[in-house]
Amino acid sequence: MPFLSTIVTMSWLLFAIHNLGYLLSAGDVTQPKRGSQLKSVTLTQEQKYMTYVHIFAFFWVGELLQAMFAYVLICGVCTWYFTSTSETRGDLSITRGFWWAIRYNFGSLAFGSFILAVVWIIRITFEIMDKQIKQADPNNAVVKVVSGCVRCCLDCFHRFVKFINENAYIQVALTGDSFCPSAVAAFILALKNAATFFITNGVGSLIYLLGRFTIALGNTFIGYLIITNAAEFEEIDNPLPPTAVIFVISFMMATIFMDIFGSTSLACLQCLYADVDICNQNGQDPINSTARPKEMTAVVSMLVDHK
Repeated sequence: MPFLSTIVTMSWLLFAIHNLGYLLSAGDVTQPKRGSQLKSVTLTQEQKYMTYVHIFAFFWVGELLQAMFAYVLICGVCTWYFTSTSETRGDLSITRGFWWAIRYNFGSLAFGSFILAVVWIIRITFEIMDKQIKQADPNNAVVKVVSGCVRCCLDCFHRFVKFINENAYIQVALTGDSFCPSAVAAFILALKNAATFFITNGVGSLIYLLGRFTIALGNTFIGYLIITNAAEFEEIDNPLPPTAVIFVISFMMATIFMDIFGSTSLACLQCLYADVDICNQNGQDPINSTARPKEMTAVVSMLVDHK
């Protein structure tokens, strides 16, 4: 999943940058100053609108791809949780997640991605306006304080929307509802169990941070030993530059793979509370999970029938 999502996302990134280059170079080329080698491109109003639409589509499609791969992983976790018993290891179906994402819940994923794309455009617009204001009056302390506060609020709002979206996608996978009811249900669930969500996210963030640095530093240390002791690398005078490259690549790969841990832990947490609700409705003990394998397997059948 990390390898596939990275390849697809990078392909879209290169494709979008390629098309943006064509749009930005489609205007009339002029020479502002006589005798200067610098050129400028003047876009028509229609070309500007096309550029704006392309930038918005870049964020929308990029967020949609991330949402789809996250949803596929969530579906795998949910089906595994409700089919895993003492006799079987569970059914973690990735193909079922792709089928549900494209066939049944594509609109919900697109709507959640649309909201994040709008937030991205708002943040970019603010940064452009903030840069222009600071260029007009660079020494205004009030402007700097206000811009810092607004930037902090936008960042917090962006993180909040991402958290709600991820929880909403889990509810979409569990219930089959559309995005808005799922987002409301996820928000209420997070409020009802705020302490558990806070502890889980705190511990998960700590493990996420430690995991990234452990993998990166471990690979870097092994790479340093190989470079300094292997006969093939005797011509290298300073091992620090290749070691730094190893650290950067390892940190990026560790970040990509550790993202699965965050999504999986959150999905398992919501499956747990769905499990507890099912037990309470059936008058069963939520702690005694071994006494109800048929009920748990029936949940997946119910989801498939609902789809």
